[in-house]
Amino acid sequence: MRENRKVRGSGAGCRGGLGRGLRGILAAATALVLAGCGAAAVPDDPDPQPQSGGTLTVGVEASWVSLDPLRATTYVSYSVLLTMYEQLFDLTAEGEVVPNLATGYEVSEDGLTYTVALREDVEFQDGEPFDADAVVTNVDRMRDPANGCSCLGEMGMLEDVRAKDPHTVEFLLNRPHAGFPTAVLASAPGMMASPAAIEASGGDLGANPVGTGPFQLVSEVADSSVRMEAWEGYRDPERPYLDGVEFRVIADTDSRYSSLASTSIDVADNVAHSWVSDAELDPSIRLDPQGAVGSSFVMFNTAEGRPLADSDARRAACMALDTELMDEVFYGGTRLTGQESPFPTGSAWDMGQVEGYPRFDQEGARSLVDELGGLSFDLQISANPENTRTAQAIEAQWRTVGIDARIRPTDQPTLVENAFAHDFDALLYRWRGAMDPDGNVNRWFNSALATPDAPSSNYNLVSDEELDGLMLAAAAERDPQARMEKYREVSLKLAEITPYCYLWGADWMRMSLVNVHGIPARPDNIMLLRDAYKVE
Repeated sequence: MRENRKVRGSGAGCRGGLGRGLRGILAAATALVLAGCGAAAVPDDPDPQPQSGGTLTVGVEASWVSLDPLRATTYVSYSVLLTMYEQLFDLTAEGEVVPNLATGYEVSEDGLTYTVALREDVEFQDGEPFDADAVVTNVDRMRDPANGCSCLGEMGMLEDVRAKDPHTVEFLLNRPHAGFPTAVLASAPGMMASPAAIEASGGDLGANPVGTGPFQLVSEVADSSVRMEAWEGYRDPERPYLDGVEFRVIADTDSRYSSLASTSIDVADNVAHSWVSDAELDPSIRLDPQGAVGSSFVMFNTAEGRPLADSDARRAACMALDTELMDEVFYGGTRLTGQESPFPTGSAWDMGQVEGYPRFDQEGARSLVDELGGLSFDLQISANPENTRTAQAIEAQWRTVGIDARIRPTDQPTLVENAFAHDFDALLYRWRGAMDPDGNVNRWFNSALATPDAPSSNYNLVSDEELDGLMLAAAAERDPQARMEKYREVSLKLAEITPYCYLWGADWMRMSLVNVHGIPARPDNIMLLRDAYKVE
């Protein structure tokens, strides 16, 4: 993994007063240090064997968007959904595609036909058979624009899907796409729901989710908790090991950590890095860092008439930000800073320095703001202490160069809805990342998805024909080295457009009690619980 880079522009020398300001924000934000949350002892077996029984309680930072795969967006949504639904293929921590509901695939020489073989021992939780017709029903539902799937940005290459025989499906592409198995078959479009449940749902499976997964729904309290129990009809008679799973929304990262330390929950997802040193001293807690394929960033609405429609305005906003100082003050220098492309520092597709990316340069930012005659806009954020602290630091740095930004907090589901609806000026956002590089660019910047009057995953409304061509060429390339070079060309073009200011990689920090086992690491932070168990 590449070391953290220290990349600065000519304005690096004027940071002293700003550093003191950020340290003041940090002091105020961390005044809520929790007391009296010492952990109760839990069994720690260095060589555990899987045990059956018990309920796993997971504390998550935000609510899932829906229990319908059509609405899968955040990593929390995926983690919840994949207890009840399963995908045709799964991914390893390294991004390798492995069989799940499918047993394998073959691809034609021209890269336009994928032939997928299905397992023959699977049924849905309502007794409906899992077969090729069920796959066609699900994929057609996902790719129908009228259904508004958040996955449409990943499915533009799919021309048709058809059942070749009861246990074989053909996917016909309109252009080669080397990452098709990763982006589609092992992602939301590959999640399989019962066709009977789909027909009975009236268009929304969220109220009655029926999949092939190891758990089935017991109850859901919107924005609070969702409980599942083990499905006795699961195809593997020895799994799941757990009797049940509960996802509990604990929005505040400090509260998630204290709930774990007091053993009120078994897993605390995405705990702030500021808690790492405490956790390392607690023998009942295990740190499970997940890595990163996604990023945290400020994104801009580029549409005409918006305050940040001018690329110079976006560049000024980026040049004002000293991300390394924020990392130093808030996280002790532990975050993956130095990112200048959609691929985070240290990831497999890390581009390093990208020519033309607007690096920290306060004087340059101030000059651009003066040339623009001032700059004023709203910054939307998901309301939690960590985001608030980060937004305050960003706003303070913008104010230093003459940018007037107003922080507008909201809840995370509303933030995601506003992003899809292009209803923002600037927005503090975190993308979990995609295991195939196309998922970090095409769904976000494809001109066909720049639809001001309709929701889409091109939140920023970027529309650039040259960029479209570069993204298509990179997605089609099968040779890994040549593909890397093509994504560098994509990154150079994005640096010119500047739809984002990158803060740091979305380097997830999951923490668990030491008696929890069997949850594989994934750099997109999606949690798979089929093999999870607790040692009592």
